[in-house]
Amino acid sequence: MLWKMLSRQQLLWKITSPKNALRVVVSVITLLVVSSCSSTQLNNSSAVANKHQAYQSKDWESPEVISRNRLPTRSVPYSYVNIDDALSLDRERSQYINLNGDWAFKFQYDDEDIDQGFVTETFDHSSWQTLPVPSNVELHGFDIPFYTNTDLPFYSNKTGNPLPDTSPLISRANPVSKYIHDFELPKGWQEQEIILHFGGISSAYYVWVNGHKVGYSQGSMLPAEFDVTAYVKPGKNKIALQVMRWSDGSYLEGQDMWKLSGIHREVLLLARPKVAIKDFFARPTLSEDYTKGHLRIRPFLTSSNNDMLKGWRVESQLYLNDKAVLANSQSVPADAIMQQYPQRENIQFDIFSLEVDKPLLWSAEQPNLYTLVMSLYDDQNNLIEAKSARVGFRDVKLNKDTGQLLINGKSIKLIGVNRHDHHAVRGKALTREDLERDLRMMKQNNFNAVRTAHYPNDAYLLELADQYGLYVMDEANVESHMFGGQFSNDPMWVPAIMDRITRMVHRDKNHPSIISWSLGNESGMGPAHAAAASWIKDYDPSRFVHYEGAQSLQEHPEFIEPPKTWYWVPETLEKLGRHTPLANPTDPPYVDVISRMYPSLDYLKGLSDSPYIKRPIVMCEYSHAMGNSLGNLDEFWVLIWERDNLIGGFIWDWMDQGLEHTNEDGVKFLAYGGDFGDVPNSNAFNQNGIVDSYGNPTPELHHAKYVFQPFWFTADDIASGKITIKNRQFHSDASDYTFNWQLMADDTALTGGSIEVEDFAPQSTKTVNVDLPSTQAVAGVRYWLRISAHVKNTTQWSDAGAEMAKEKFELPWFIAKDKNQENVSDTIIVENTNSALRLGNTEFSAVFDKKTGWLSSLTYKGENVLVAPLKANFWRPQTDNDARAWKSHNTLAFWKTAQRQLSLSNFEYKRDNDTHLVSITHTIDDKVTFSHEYKLFGNGHIEVNVDFVGAPNLPSLKRIGMQTGVNASLDNVRYYGRGPYENYIDRNSSAEINIYDDKASNMFYHYMVPQENGNRTDIDWWKMSNSKGSALFIDGKTALSMSVWPYSQVNIDSADHPYDLEAQGFNTLNIDFIQSGVGGTDSWTALGAPLEKYQVRSGKYKYSFSLSPKP
Repeated sequence: MLWKMLSRQQLLWKITSPKNALRVVVSVITLLVVSSCSSTQLNNSSAVANKHQAYQSKDWESPEVISRNRLPTRSVPYSYVNIDDALSLDRERSQYINLNGDWAFKFQYDDEDIDQGFVTETFDHSSWQTLPVPSNVELHGFDIPFYTNTDLPFYSNKTGNPLPDTSPLISRANPVSKYIHDFELPKGWQEQEIILHFGGISSAYYVWVNGHKVGYSQGSMLPAEFDVTAYVKPGKNKIALQVMRWSDGSYLEGQDMWKLSGIHREVLLLARPKVAIKDFFARPTLSEDYTKGHLRIRPFLTSSNNDMLKGWRVESQLYLNDKAVLANSQSVPADAIMQQYPQRENIQFDIFSLEVDKPLLWSAEQPNLYTLVMSLYDDQNNLIEAKSARVGFRDVKLNKDTGQLLINGKSIKLIGVNRHDHHAVRGKALTREDLERDLRMMKQNNFNAVRTAHYPNDAYLLELADQYGLYVMDEANVESHMFGGQFSNDPMWVPAIMDRITRMVHRDKNHPSIISWSLGNESGMGPAHAAAASWIKDYDPSRFVHYEGAQSLQEHPEFIEPPKTWYWVPETLEKLGRHTPLANPTDPPYVDVISRMYPSLDYLKGLSDSPYIKRPIVMCEYSHAMGNSLGNLDEFWVLIWERDNLIGGFIWDWMDQGLEHTNEDGVKFLAYGGDFGDVPNSNAFNQNGIVDSYGNPTPELHHAKYVFQPFWFTADDIASGKITIKNRQFHSDASDYTFNWQLMADDTALTGGSIEVEDFAPQSTKTVNVDLPSTQAVAGVRYWLRISAHVKNTTQWSDAGAEMAKEKFELPWFIAKDKNQENVSDTIIVENTNSALRLGNTEFSAVFDKKTGWLSSLTYKGENVLVAPLKANFWRPQTDNDARAWKSHNTLAFWKTAQRQLSLSNFEYKRDNDTHLVSITHTIDDKVTFSHEYKLFGNGHIEVNVDFVGAPNLPSLKRIGMQTGVNASLDNVRYYGRGPYENYIDRNSSAEINIYDDKASNMFYHYMVPQENGNRTDIDWWKMSNSKGSALFIDGKTALSMSVWPYSQVNIDSADHPYDLEAQGFNTLNIDFIQSGVGGTDSWTALGAPLEKYQVRSGKYKYSFSLSPKP
């Protein structure tokens, strides 16, 4: 039986402690005060919750039951026995043991009739399997992964059809995972408080220790801690867990990701004294001139008897590079910390107040960190405990006049990316090395910000962000995409929403890298969000509050009731009139920034220009990098750099979410939605990364690095070597970088040197002169001046010498080389029959099929180099943006079949004295004319001239070019053009023009869903050869766009996975005049198509190239 409903009374007051009760009451009162909902709306909301007359009496299907006996969330979990250990911040020197490893495991497919006999101390689990912890159970053969974007798998039946609203119940079988693990209590811990720490478990669970039921928790992405002091014993101890895959909390975890379950973050056992520093909040502030730092500290103590604290004290000291900053540590009596909450006002925050003269400031460019050590002493002056945390002096302000985001008084841009927890093999069970790799790569590729989309990440990631220097938008684990704002408007769900948001803040409050709290993602809008924002602003006013769902201000006198359609459709925009799209006319005041997803450039300009918007504007998601995408990134950042109130954004997203899987034939591949038989699913909508599922860079990442580079180079007078450098950093001069120049002849470095740049302030420009040596230009050679910036010294995220910025300028020294062919036309033998025209000699043979009108064969010295006809081509295998956004299979369908529709209207061979000319014309009625002329020479050189005319009323083309098949043995590719990675006309500014060597087999880029790939633009010439000396040389009379694939275009276009690709025994070669850009504003509306200037409009085009056995 998939599900059933039993009688249960709704009890909003069914909570586990007075503190929880207070939180609920405060939350609901805040909800009612803040809410603009009418009583009718609230009654309707309650009706939704009450429409089941019966409920199952299960904690995990009760929104009001969030936890049982869970300890308050804290930010500093590790306890040290001396100050030196605390100062090291090395948790291996703290009182903790790591319980990760192999645990005994038993799986049950539903949550009915759960036998809890396994929790007893005497239970024999020797027959159970073992499972690594952390891990996701589905990736070890228990149940299946589900990938959905908006759907909730447990809320649909097996056909994927939505059921009536049954929230908060689980409407399908709810698997249960049972865990058992034994551990030895370390000697000396018997007199300590023992805390069991779970870093993250999906989605709800009970925990027992030695047969005693300890507690319950839900919320998959934050730690839960339980005091197990009363249950542990010397020697061997037993932990048992019962984990439900789905819970009512899963309704708030509808993120666009794989739905996986189990213990996916680390499990720790922590010890602390019976009287201890429970937590502390260190809040740094700065003077207006940033010359004085003020660290206000609010510690919290735990003690079973406050009377015993008389004579006890807490001391604080600040360290920089292990040296004390303060002449004397500051001391406060312990009983002064144990304050009672007063009737009016609030308790004093700054129990400690540390002042630092001329503090080193923290920013993403200069992540200067201090170490704060808090120590507890008893009345005999014995050190009882020390705790520590890294802190940074930085402030975050929003300029209300200009809309700028200010960090330490400097206007900055957020060059960010959204990041999910993901590993191709381990799913959401990441190691510390995985986190280090991700953040190092972000820094190495010029990102300065990350959004924890859409849930709090492991706390270690925040430590890395503090150290490496990354701004963090910390996002709460709240997304109810499928239900919109239903839960935010329902009082029954408010405690759960508030719990997830406030616990995130409590855990992460001391990290200087966090500059923004985000209330969640795509959860509609309602009073729960307003209440949470209000709590944050009171508790932590040092960061700005973000929530993209909070849009339009209905109380504004100029608010216009929109049609019941999404705001960007034409009829809505027309009704909104003068109002900026999606700002009606502005957003609620409880969010500090105007946040939007996937705006067009015009829309972004409109927001920036709006007289109603005075707040900074951020794109929490933009440039949807699905498949072959990320066009238009240059244009977005030209606009962002121009506008003060555009503070940047976060690319969607960091990593493809492919999971390793094996098909029926035993072939390993990266799976997406539906590949595990998961219904419902969202297909391949999770392959949006700028790194692949294994963490390797995609071509998009290389381009992003260039667009975001910290220095920008322009040529004022390139002939004399005059270069202007823009320092695009916000807080740093150029002293951490070295600058180099190279003079290049084609791909050969002739000479070079360093560029001395002094007093180069952030956001300033400097002109330098490169002393170019006198050079005798060689005909046919292109000369280049290459400028680059490199990391001077090794950092935590980079090796010394790493290149972070570059530009390459062509010098005006080019002398054309005479390419006229030797007159050898009398050596050509002509065989002209009814079916074919053959021209050739002992050097070459070219055969034209007179029935089709295509060059069908080309042989050099007996080796067939063209093994498939050279035909016109106007199509490409659809990219995700082509298929989902541009919908080109419908809108551009004419061109998909145009090549097959071409009819031969003219075939003419002429020999005029020494010239052999073959002129051919193909047409499609009066819509398309494709004329191609071939001039042949006796050495095998063939000049090809193409003249294309398309009727102006036809849709845009994917490409204008020709396609052929090349002998597979010609696998060595050498070309002069943009590279080394694939590039397209709207994503090629980063790809340098150079001579590159590669293998044809390596130039095909495997996206998770096969699609157009591997293109190179601005091709001067292209050579394919083999070890025997056979070659095909293509010389562009105009710059070409080229690619080579081992598969057919039809095969690529129809394949769902790489294993669907079948090598055809030769390589497909595309010789194009132009190919459309890839687009990528989004991947589901017309905005995702390439910008107008990067589309290939039907019209008149001419281009030329040559084929020959050698240059």
